[in-house]
Amino acid sequence: MNEKITSNIINGMSVISMIAGIFGMLFCFPFLWSPRIEDLVGAGFPFVGGALLFGSGLITLGLFNRKTK
Repeated sequence: MNEKITSNIINGMSVISMIAGIFGMLFCFPFLWSPRIEDLVGAGFPFVGGALLFGSGLITLGLFNRKTK
């Protein structure tokens, strides 16, 4: 595989990771306002997981596409 195809695949995977992270955070967000501790714990872990997915995708995009002199 040449460099252009590899670059497109990595960029696509990082965007998919970011979209999955956003979806996970948005899905769990309403449960974070619940007065029940079970809902808070049950929604807190997936929310953090979504934030990790989004952050790792963003870091991958930034590091992989930076211009070097």
